[in-house]
Amino acid sequence: MATSNPLTKQFLLAAKYQEIHALKQLQNSCASLTKLGDFVHQLQKERAMSNIFLASNRERFKTQLQEQIPLSDSAQTAFYDSLKQTFINDNADTGHTRLFNLITYSLQALDALPVLRKQIAQQNISAVHATQSFTQLIASLLNIILEAADGASDPKITRLLVAFFNFMQGKEYAGQERACGAQAFAASKFTTEQKQQLAHFVQEQNHSFDFFNEYADAHLLKCFGTLTTHQVNNQVEQLRSLLQKLDDENAQPLSQLSEVWYEVTTTRIDIMHKIEQNIADQLIDTAAMQIACAQRSLNTNKQVLNNMVEQHIAPTFGQLAVKQPEPEVSQNIAADKLNSNKSMYDLIIEQSQHIKQINQALLDAKKVISEQKVIHQAKYILIEQLKLTEEQAHKQLQKQAMDTHKTLFSVAQTIVQMSD
Repeated sequence: MATSNPLTKQFLLAAKYQEIHALKQLQNSCASLTKLGDFVHQLQKERAMSNIFLASNRERFKTQLQEQIPLSDSAQTAFYDSLKQTFINDNADTGHTRLFNLITYSLQALDALPVLRKQIAQQNISAVHATQSFTQLIASLLNIILEAADGASDPKITRLLVAFFNFMQGKEYAGQERACGAQAFAASKFTTEQKQQLAHFVQEQNHSFDFFNEYADAHLLKCFGTLTTHQVNNQVEQLRSLLQKLDDENAQPLSQLSEVWYEVTTTRIDIMHKIEQNIADQLIDTAAMQIACAQRSLNTNKQVLNNMVEQHIAPTFGQLAVKQPEPEVSQNIAADKLNSNKSMYDLIIEQSQHIKQINQALLDAKKVISEQKVIHQAKYILIEQLKLTEEQAHKQLQKQAMDTHKTLFSVAQTIVQMSD
């Protein structure tokens, strides 16, 4: 008499256990990304303060900068502790080679932070080069989020991670705008190149927030509304207009406005940081809900399996081979056995359909992640090989795309392939 292979039941449950384990690991990763966001936020402030300090010849923001550095260090320590707790432990998940390599690169780059601060304190570095150094450090940290999104296995969480990355990218462009404007006001002059740079930062903010709007849910879009409707945007626009009137040859004594610009843009960025924290909280909550759903499904499977009687009919995929009942066995009992076989079969099909739906839902988000990773990688190659700024690298990609009538992604892909 044929019975169900007990190994089948074990693997059916093991698949669900693996799903729950992956979701728990993803939930822990999201907690680390929250700490990463806090650290980036403090580095962005330090970058802007350093710009004012350097551009004003140590006349402004010396005290504020000295007070900011311990805040950045504290956020950095919290981020490092979170990384160790999530990834460097006996229960840590495997299969994160690219993510670990990226984290390694970022941590190595951060080793240069004390040297950078010393150069700033001694004014052995220009405001422009200090900004570039901070920006490269922050870019390497943001790429960790993009890689984490690429490794996520749940579509809901993946979409939130895409929204999270693009929102943080938009906030980073706002931070670069703050640093650029602070430098201009502190020096009381604004070159044509700086004006073009400022316009680039504004354009890229809008582009990043457009991506965020596409992948954010209703709750996060409502949170984003607190930024778009806030009166601070009018103040930022007024100061942007004033910046564009600054002349690089006929400088006006406007250095005192560097602090006004910093305060106004910081108010706007602090609102962004609160939204960023809302996204991070929603990531963790969504992971918890997905874990609960997977746990309920696991419990249901266990209950069905426990209620199953021994199979008298061997199930096959596509059809069930029905053995003729013995004369003394009623047709009702035979039907019960058939239903019992169908229960196992249904569980397997249900699990397969669940995985298929997850994979299908991941396709769209993964495509966006893949393209963004390639574009960022191409920018980094241009920055390293041609010694360009991020804005110059972006413009070169755009120009090549227009000249060759290709997409930005296609051009970036070619650059990455040639580099490899």
